[in-house]
Amino acid sequence: MRFFATAILLLSAFTGQFAFALNSPNVSANALFLMRNSNFHKDDANLTTPDQTPNGFDLRETEVQLYSDVDPYSRLNLVLSISPKYQVDGSSVSEKWGIEPEEATVESNVIQDVTLKLGKFKAFLGKHNTMHTHAFPFIEAPLANTKLLGDEGLNDTGLSAAFLLPTNWFSELTLQYLRGKGENSEFNSPTPASSVGLVHYKNLNDLSDDLTMEIGLSYAQGGNSYRQTTTLSGADLTFKWRPSSGGKYKSLLWSTEYLSRRQGQASVADEKGSGLASWVQFQFAERWAALYRYDNLTVKDTFDSTNLPNDLWERHSVGLNYTTSEFAAFKLELNQRHGGTVNSSFETTERSIFLQANFTIGAHPAHSY
Repeated sequence: MRFFATAILLLSAFTGQFAFALNSPNVSANALFLMRNSNFHKDDANLTTPDQTPNGFDLRETEVQLYSDVDPYSRLNLVLSISPKYQVDGSSVSEKWGIEPEEATVESNVIQDVTLKLGKFKAFLGKHNTMHTHAFPFIEAPLANTKLLGDEGLNDTGLSAAFLLPTNWFSELTLQYLRGKGENSEFNSPTPASSVGLVHYKNLNDLSDDLTMEIGLSYAQGGNSYRQTTTLSGADLTFKWRPSSGGKYKSLLWSTEYLSRRQGQASVADEKGSGLASWVQFQFAERWAALYRYDNLTVKDTFDSTNLPNDLWERHSVGLNYTTSEFAAFKLELNQRHGGTVNSSFETTERSIFLQANFTIGAHPAHSY
């Protein structure tokens, strides 16, 4: 009798702890500090450039994430972004802080080899669009992503289904439906029934024990704010080399991504923009890595000559990363960009220096490979 009573008590305690574990979220927080100095972000230039971010020291963004299994069949993920916004107010630039849900999704894998997702998320368009700010390989996103998708990228509420294909390598097909009512003007259609359809095809191959190759293709189409159609297409290629012996101290990554946007407006030629970003990262010591990136953007038949003029933009970026642990990292970066916008002194070449500090606490989930 005592045996059965003890077993029942132990079983109750175990199931109670299990239920508690399923419903108690893991919590993490990230703080991103940035020091910037640019000839395009001086006090007298802030009122004449589309980007109002001033020079000097700033808290770039704070990110709070909560995630947990709801039950054995579903998982909830919530990411809140706390960041400053700069706006022109008369003859000065004012700072206002805001809290926004960067992601709020429920995932389920009840169907074998299929991952279903519902909520607000970063659309699977290429590689960089899915990254959070603190995970950017460089301080700023590629020109094509920033100018063609907006500062926050393609982020909207919708449905997603990722299918693992029956191949000898990792091959995944993702289909996504977005409501088309987010902050992206290229897809924010006033038509109530308008939406955005997106497809992404990803392949990952092990070329050897030390080298992997990833290839991705993306396409999206939907109604825009001009009651016409916007299409996005992209392709990305990534090689990662990390020796099976000594990989803790040495690695090499090379990634290239292409993004194109075609935006329609009634009675005029379609606006066309396309850009390429190619970057390499070489880890030469356990905590040190050197980076270089070249990216460009070409715009034709623009609808907005102030924020997106017809021009060829080109940028070179050089960076040095020091990672103290998986929870803290520091980055020094030098940028030179030519083309596009000008500052109040009518300079066409922007020269910037950045120093960024990145700190994370809590049970932060791993980023996508």
